[in-house]
Amino acid sequence: MTIDFIAALESLGYTEREAAFLYLVAAHSGYFLRRQFNYFIDRHKGFLAQRFLEKAQDAGHVEVIDYGQGFYIYHLYAKAVYRLLGNAESQHRRRKADASIRSRLMTLDYVLENDGEHYLVSHEERRQFFTEVHRVRPESLSDDSQFAGVFPVSIADRTQPSTSLVRFVFVDEGLLTTRKFNRFLTEMAPLFHELRTFELVYVAGSDYNFSAATHVFRHHCQPLVPTQQRTLLPDFERSSSPNRSALDAQFTTLLFHYSYPPIQRSESRGSVRGSDSGSAPSQLTNGAA
Repeated sequence: MTIDFIAALESLGYTEREAAFLYLVAAHSGYFLRRQFNYFIDRHKGFLAQRFLEKAQDAGHVEVIDYGQGFYIYHLYAKAVYRLLGNAESQHRRRKADASIRSRLMTLDYVLENDGEHYLVSHEERRQFFTEVHRVRPESLSDDSQFAGVFPVSIADRTQPSTSLVRFVFVDEGLLTTRKFNRFLTEMAPLFHELRTFELVYVAGSDYNFSAATHVFRHHCQPLVPTQQRTLLPDFERSSSPNRSALDAQFTTLLFHYSYPPIQRSESRGSVRGSDSGSAPSQLTNGAA
């Protein structure tokens, strides 16, 4: 994290921990759940979260989206906050459709669970890293939003950026097919093939698309070391990381067992004839935020 950004947010009346959490939200998602704040401060529940939420709402920095059945999502939308972080017009300020909100919440969970990574947050930081550290040709860097910051990009060791493994993340928010993943790989292919050594983590709340996604990745990114699979459990149980050494292109599936809001309006439901995936979808359940 950048200490200057944390200090800037503290100037708005937040404690250091609150400011650090808001920085992660502003940088990676724009949306968060109460449980995610509790996870960040290592509390299961209590007064600290309530005080933080009331402070953020009273300041006009956060709005509450009620999904019903006790499920509340908090949107960090205040221009003043993003201006302090150097991005007053951040897309995270904008109201998103249900599927996009769920994707951003899953992205934040990934970042919270992998807080030892060094994340390349802005488009400019990513472009500089790949062109100057890895000597990637500028024309190989996509201007698409996937590269510009929707999904996390990180390095495992910021002290050795030229040799550290680069990790990319794709978030499946409950997709019925792998078409979106295929488009992502197509857009990122020039960078991937120049970079050569990297890991791609496929994050989902169900293993519905895992088999098909593995096949699509192999098609785009041969040769490939064996796929790994991880599971993140709820109730703040941190999973151990697998051996991440990569010979070339490494593909890892990561299964979240957290609860997320239902997709209410923005995607169709049920099975689709000709789906790329090979198993029935699991039922996502609502949970208290």
